[in-house]
Amino acid sequence: MAQHPEFTRAVRDLVLAGERFRARAGRRHGLSSTALTTLASLHLDGPQSPSELAARLEITTASTTELLDKLAGLGLIARQPHPRDRRMLRIELTDAGTESIAGILDAFAVRLEPLADRLEPPLRAAVLEFVQEARRSLLAPEPEENAAS
Repeated sequence: MAQHPEFTRAVRDLVLAGERFRARAGRRHGLSSTALTTLASLHLDGPQSPSELAARLEITTASTTELLDKLAGLGLIARQPHPRDRRMLRIELTDAGTESIAGILDAFAVRLEPLADRLEPPLRAAVLEFVQEARRSLLAPEPEENAAS
């Protein structure tokens, strides 16, 4: 299966570098990687319910509640009533939360944008397509094991 081990290794190393970047950013801000992912999700995708966040983070609702309590205590998120269903909550970033995560995402972009600028448009498009396909592949559900094997 190792027809292109250089790609597999390069993508693995890129994923690990991204995780290290997130861990360093989290330490600087006193937040876990999961907390940063939550803030980024709210920043990029807008307000969400606690259950939507739990599903996105792949953690239990109890863990999500604990995480949201911490983020609310830090003033980074606010729990708001859902606009159409009073039984539900929407989690939103506060101004402080937006400022915090925007700074981290900007620091990430500052490192990557110049690299993209150095590529000719066709190569940049090919790299972008590869990265998007790699993301989809890594997020796809695990294939079901064949019952006969």
